[in-house]
Amino acid sequence: MNKFLKKLTALTMALTMLVSLSACDSMKKEDPMDQIPKSSGGRDVVRAKAADNVFSLNVNKKYSLNPLIATDHSNQLVCALVYENMLEIDNNFNLIPNGENDNNGIISTMKVSEDGKNWTFEVEEGHFFHDGTPVTGKDLSYTMNRAINADRYRGRFASVKGISYSDNALNVSLGIADTQFYKLLNLPVIKAGSFNDKPPMGSGPYTFVREEVLPEETEGTENPDGKKPQPKTELKELKASEYFPGYENLPVDRIYLKEYPEADKKILAYEDSLIDVVINDPSSYTSLGFASTNEVHKYATTNMHYVAFNETSPLGSMNTFRVAMQYAFDRDYFVELLHQNGVASAIPMYPTCDIFPQALNTEMQYNLDKCKAILENMGFRDYDDDGYLELLSGNGKDVEINFLVCSGSSAKGGVVNRFADDMEKIGVKVNVKELTWENYIDALEKGEFDMYYGEVKLRNNFDLTELLQPRPEPKKKGEPLVTTNINYTGSKDSTYEQLINEYLAAGDMGRADAYFKLCDYICRSTGSLITIGFEKHQIISHRGVVKGIEANAGNPLYNFPDWEIMLD
Repeated sequence: MNKFLKKLTALTMALTMLVSLSACDSMKKEDPMDQIPKSSGGRDVVRAKAADNVFSLNVNKKYSLNPLIATDHSNQLVCALVYENMLEIDNNFNLIPNGENDNNGIISTMKVSEDGKNWTFEVEEGHFFHDGTPVTGKDLSYTMNRAINADRYRGRFASVKGISYSDNALNVSLGIADTQFYKLLNLPVIKAGSFNDKPPMGSGPYTFVREEVLPEETEGTENPDGKKPQPKTELKELKASEYFPGYENLPVDRIYLKEYPEADKKILAYEDSLIDVVINDPSSYTSLGFASTNEVHKYATTNMHYVAFNETSPLGSMNTFRVAMQYAFDRDYFVELLHQNGVASAIPMYPTCDIFPQALNTEMQYNLDKCKAILENMGFRDYDDDGYLELLSGNGKDVEINFLVCSGSSAKGGVVNRFADDMEKIGVKVNVKELTWENYIDALEKGEFDMYYGEVKLRNNFDLTELLQPRPEPKKKGEPLVTTNINYTGSKDSTYEQLINEYLAAGDMGRADAYFKLCDYICRSTGSLITIGFEKHQIISHRGVVKGIEANAGNPLYNFPDWEIMLD
């Protein structure tokens, strides 16, 4: 097994404080995580010393290690080494081709019917589960059927009408045409029949290793029948799977699993080099702060921040008012609040995508003068000279916007409060209501708002169906609504669904035009959805320890077999 030297050194407290303080300095300075200080307090800075000379990852055993339902970030990272995806998508949300010996997923080739509704995915030979059995179409079919009802992937496969298989192929029929359906298949594969195993069987480069744990023999540990507690097994580490092609060339033969469930303990363990790689969501209230010398690799996500309206309220019901608000959000400030871990976009698609309509995106940028001009043309003026705008047809009352935002994120609150400050400058009052998640959802359900700030994880094909499709009504009055629909606008406009379906059905030649038509309707005709931008997430390692990281949203540990890990 090839091994490399892992070069780590323990940072002094003074250096930790120095780097932490430098990270709080002016945003115009270079990111301190991209620099190695030459010295601190007269002492040369070298790599932190490893505490254990092994490669370790964090795990949270309180939560599932089933890759189809795992929501804990640490567990998702571990799963990325145990399970292979059906296919891989890059940071431009394009397919990474599956060539010879490249570990780019289990699907080798695919074809779609002329109507875009029937897909066939061929299974590449040479993929084996950790018990030595080959991966077949049956396993892919089983995985997808389980994923359809799993919380982690809920809604992703809403268009799937039927699934069948043969030994070497997966067949999927859709209820609507989608020529980009394959982009949804960066999905970890489990062996048929193993969903309820803890954990299920995978075919990735590493397999779980259980170790017998003996209970402490102390007084009073006997069971009621007088017998002592029996040993139990626990997941302790990962080892290279002998059935994975090229397993003898993996960067390490064993990966140790350490458990630090609390955020502060996880940070300390990382700083002390007891764990070696972590992933981080800088926009979340669970964002981790790491202060030592790190290498931070950012990768694109489909986590979109947006603003929408109550289209049944007096203000939200006016198309032109909604269009005016498109120009009222400083999207660059959103990126600043995320410490550059985001990308500004006025379009509901990640900006590096091939068909991203850049000209329209540029046109819809932050412009308070344009926002004010549109409002004035609508009849919003300061008729009573009190410094605030009134609508002549609205009983002469000052215009007030009731704006909901969840209090769990300082970045979201920051964007909304900047908007409120800007609106104050042009004479519009904004009442910002920062609510807990439960109260936020309750206020959305009751329609107690004019505008609201939301976040959604879009599919890899940037399908906006759940966001713009008219919200269904409960089958019976008083019953809770069970749906993946997150459209709280009250809009009944079915044009969105028509335009979305045209975009999904479009072939390579007509896709860009179809998507532009959808965005033009959203941004310039109705103004119903204001895109703020997209998040970037991070994979963080100690400086100089790992080479070859190529993280993407579907697989932060993509290309792990080609990593170089320095072990001592």
